[in-house]
Amino acid sequence: MMLTDNHTVASYFARVHLDNAVRLGGNETDILAKAKLTRALLKQPRTRVSAKQLAIIIRANWHISGDELMGLTQHKIKFGVFSLLAERLVDLKTLGDVLKHTVEFYNLISDQLHFSLDVNLQEVRFSVEPTFKQEGAHANATQAGALPPRSLLIEYLLLVWHRFPSWLVGQVIPLNRVCIQYPKPLHFPEYRLMFSSPCHYENKYNAVVFDAKYLNLPIIQNPKELHDYLNDAPIQWFKKQSFFDTCSAQVMRILEEINNVKETDLEAIANRLHMTSRTLRRKLTQEGSGFQQLKDNVRRDQAIGFFEDTSLTMSEIGRRLGFTEPATFTRAFKKWTGVSPSDYRNYSLGLDVPNLIKTPNDS
Repeated sequence: MMLTDNHTVASYFARVHLDNAVRLGGNETDILAKAKLTRALLKQPRTRVSAKQLAIIIRANWHISGDELMGLTQHKIKFGVFSLLAERLVDLKTLGDVLKHTVEFYNLISDQLHFSLDVNLQEVRFSVEPTFKQEGAHANATQAGALPPRSLLIEYLLLVWHRFPSWLVGQVIPLNRVCIQYPKPLHFPEYRLMFSSPCHYENKYNAVVFDAKYLNLPIIQNPKELHDYLNDAPIQWFKKQSFFDTCSAQVMRILEEINNVKETDLEAIANRLHMTSRTLRRKLTQEGSGFQQLKDNVRRDQAIGFFEDTSLTMSEIGRRLGFTEPATFTRAFKKWTGVSPSDYRNYSLGLDVPNLIKTPNDS
């Protein structure tokens, strides 16, 4: 299973987890400094952060709360419980054994969440249901003193319990769909990157659903590898997984590897995949994506990575990404993130930027 490093995450996740850390008693200035972020950057609704930066904020939540679920439930699950469970799971034989044991374990130690594993001849549904009542007029609305949106807890649990079992079996478990009980959130486009599968909202369950044949996959990791994995956690959960069996993943991987921008047009990529450009477009459409959007996502993430090298001028970064004119690069980047490249770099460096963009409140 591949995890790609040159990948960014919607700033929404950094913003809400930072707010949660502050709610728990953390020092915002210290956390932002450790993550090399600024509040000005996070205020922009379409900006991005690295997987490493988000992982630092999540670790801060763990440290401050002593709670593996970061204060997102009414009662703590002490930090270290996941490691205890993982040490047992790595010794099991198959993915089916892992999921069954996980359900039994969590249902035994806590009454706040109900895990379930439903299997038929075709599909597996691994689901989690919060059983505590969330105070406030709306379960997804954060109020002063109340728990953060329930969606934050569900996103986190479904992500972890897709990615950790995938690591145990050494390959990304392809999902047929993700089922979500709450309404479609404003940041729903990010779910496609998180799960690479259709998401169904306002559903009866919070669940990941996949083919039953994968239950027989053997566990290939060992205790030493688990030790290294746990030391690095949670960064592995936020990196983009490489889904080798999807056309979108193949296109993304090629675009990330190509250094010659002249080879990144639709025809060139289609030739590399031994298909016509028309066939490539059709396959991408069937997967719910498009070539230009994939290309823009790669260039956006590459640009943000280049910003860290302050010796590079904006003109040089633009040229590396295939833009012959600085103005063209500026327009494209502003379309991708909502701010200009120079303002984005200044935000990330903590420099003052005039005319801060007013943004709507996050929901």
